[in-house]
Amino acid sequence: MRDGELTHGVSMNLQQKISIATLLEAMGVDIIEVGYPGRYDKDFQEIFEISKIIKNSIVCGLAGSNKAEIISVAEAIKPATTGRINIFTSVKLNSKLYEQTLSEINASVSLARDYCEDVEWNAFDATRSEPDFLCKAIEVAINSGATTITIPDSLGLAKPEEFLQLLESIFHCVPNIDKAIVAVHCHDDLGIAVDNSIVGLSCGVRQIECSINGLGARKGNADLKEIVERISKTYPANIDTSLIDQASKLVTQITGITH
Repeated sequence: MRDGELTHGVSMNLQQKISIATLLEAMGVDIIEVGYPGRYDKDFQEIFEISKIIKNSIVCGLAGSNKAEIISVAEAIKPATTGRINIFTSVKLNSKLYEQTLSEINASVSLARDYCEDVEWNAFDATRSEPDFLCKAIEVAINSGATTITIPDSLGLAKPEEFLQLLESIFHCVPNIDKAIVAVHCHDDLGIAVDNSIVGLSCGVRQIECSINGLGARKGNADLKEIVERISKTYPANIDTSLIDQASKLVTQITGITH
């Protein structure tokens, strides 16, 4: 839902998000990212209210790597049976900022862990970063308490072979990578978000971030239905596939955008 509202012209109210979230939970979706309360005031109330309702899925909110945004998510997920704070930090930097950024990652993840045991750290713009620094940043995030590490193709510009090479280098070079779940978050600017999302499963990726109808910024995100159809040929799918089309129709009805 959080990325879905980045689609041009799309905005969802509380009741609409509740209807989507309850359907996602019934479907068996593991994590539901509801919003970004540090940037959008309405998202705080939406996360808070959905946290009261959802019992089986993890309710997640996004935060930048600053204290106010992290605390905002922590407060919003308080009613949740299981909540998650997802922190993003840009890793495409001038080398002069490397040490400052590593310190920022440590401080932000450590702070989030004071409020929540389930902390995701997102290496924003990972595919355009300096690989050695990216690996060091991941190592610091895990040592600071991150339980999930997300490698996004933030601008949707990577080719599958390039993305796989980056993921393989992370699994090979980050010494504590086995202490966290590795996730991917791929945008569809080149029409290959699903390919990029799935390619990492062969080297250890265990979480794919996607959206119903592929909604998201610019050309959108990896589409949930396509992901499930593709991976279920090789991996057991714990998703109730009979509800996917229902979810697609509901999101189309709410957003006015067909897939």
